[in-house]
Amino acid sequence: MDVSRIKGAHDWDFPVPEITAEAIDDFIAALARDERLFMDIYYDAVDSCSREMSNERDEMVIRNYYLGNEWMDDVRDAA
Repeated sequence: MDVSRIKGAHDWDFPVPEITAEAIDDFIAALARDERLFMDIYYDAVDSCSREMSNERDEMVIRNYYLGNEWMDDVRDAA
């Protein structure tokens, strides 16, 4: 999958803790490798690591984008 349009951890205008950033990077890398059978592992990692964020609004933005599959809109828009 072409993941070039999916926002990475450092594309947000608020700080993302390193543990969350690593989970997001792993999630995007798994999408790039088309690891469909194991995606639940990466969703779970983003889910648990996003709870480390100190700002609830920012946490929900991250959760909605990656766990709520809002990233799919960015991929669709590129097609």
